[in-house]
Amino acid sequence: MRFLGEINCSVDDKGRVKMPVSFSRQFPEGDKGRFMIARDLDDCLVIYPLETWKAQEEKLRQLNPFNPTHRAFTNAITVGLTEVEMDSADRFLISKQLMRYIGSAKEVVLKGQFDRIQVWEATKYEQYIAGHLSNVQQLAAEVSQYLDAKTN
Repeated sequence: MRFLGEINCSVDDKGRVKMPVSFSRQFPEGDKGRFMIARDLDDCLVIYPLETWKAQEEKLRQLNPFNPTHRAFTNAITVGLTEVEMDSADRFLISKQLMRYIGSAKEVVLKGQFDRIQVWEATKYEQYIAGHLSNVQQLAAEVSQYLDAKTN
C-alpha cells in the first residue's frame, strides 16, 4: 500500500466521492473496497485501509482509558469513525457527521500519505499548504533532529 499524490475530486449532492483509480487499486484485495474514515488530526478527514486502521487501533488500545488525556485523545481520533464500502462505481459516501468537517464543499482533494489518504476541502487544503510551506525549512530542521536522535 502506497498512496501518493494529490487528486481533486468532486462531491456529489449525496456526499459521495469517486475514489481515483490510482488510489483504489492500492487497497489490499482482501478489503473488497472497504476502509475506515474518520476525522484527522489536521482539519480534514482520513481514510485508513482496514489493515492500517487495525495497526492504529492496536496503538490506541495501549492507552489508559482512566487517564483523561488518553481518553480525550482516543475520543478525538475516533470522531465519526465509520467503516465505508465503495460502490460498484468506486464511489464512497461521507457520512453526514463527517461532512461537517468538509462543509458544503463540492470539491475535495484526496492526498495520499503513504498508508492512508487525507480528504481535504479544497480551499482549506490550499490554506493549509500556504501556511505550512512558509516554514518548511524550520520544520525540516526539527524533523531532522528527531530522525538523527532516533538513529543514534
